[in-house]
Amino acid sequence: MAHRYDLSGLGVRVECTDASGPSSLRVYRSERTPEVIRIKTPTVFNRTRWTVAQARELRDVLDAAIRGQS
Repeated sequence: MAHRYDLSGLGVRVECTDASGPSSLRVYRSERTPEVIRIKTPTVFNRTRWTVAQARELRDVLDAAIRGQS
């Protein structure tokens, strides 16, 4: 059974590593624009690194967002 993520409010925090070390990003859906999935990232330099486990969790969270689970 797939995990259900609460994408409302602050959304789901997904851990990762960026240029400065351990970090995280948030995936959420705004109540004002529910058709848009928002991702707040820790860096704009595209240097975020993911372990396989972290990438799998991000995939699951994004899949839940796309399917509209909340």
